[in-house]
Amino acid sequence: MEARAVALPVNGSLAMSFDPAVDGPGKLAKVMIWRNGASEQIQLKWGFEPLEPGGRVVSLLQSERWAVRNPCLVIANEFGLKVDGAVSYRASLRTSEAFFCLAGLWRPKTEYWPGSFAVFTVEAYPDLAPYKDRHVAVVRPEQWYDWLMATKPKEDILTSFPEGSFTVRGPQAKAAVGDLFARG
Repeated sequence: MEARAVALPVNGSLAMSFDPAVDGPGKLAKVMIWRNGASEQIQLKWGFEPLEPGGRVVSLLQSERWAVRNPCLVIANEFGLKVDGAVSYRASLRTSEAFFCLAGLWRPKTEYWPGSFAVFTVEAYPDLAPYKDRHVAVVRPEQWYDWLMATKPKEDILTSFPEGSFTVRGPQAKAAVGDLFARG
């Protein structure tokens, strides 16, 4: 089957909208969803409502454990890990595009929680394995439509990138605990 392209309506300076020093889970971000027969850019809070009262927001989803309902694409040009407030590493996809997209799920607002999204994680790609065992899942441009429309199993879309696909900056050490961030 031939891949179908999705034209993402990128508005303004979207590709540089995050500041990694202050943005991440709990902050607002621009994401792409599919609604009324077309891709649409909306702004959502990063993190689903906590699973229990007083719990942490759900900002990352292990791809092996979650079904794809309400898929979204989170627009970014960098992602990384912060440990104790300091950036441990930053990674960007080597591409001629101004940005790339992360695989996520979104939920509309409810009486108690704003519209929000969470990002899937996958086992580390070869370029990122020295830094972390898992990280956010990147969707290839030719699969954006398939992700938004859920036309293929997530296992066929969230596949590893070959070594040399990412530029990574930071110390060569895995962090025990930290917060992922995306810069979009």
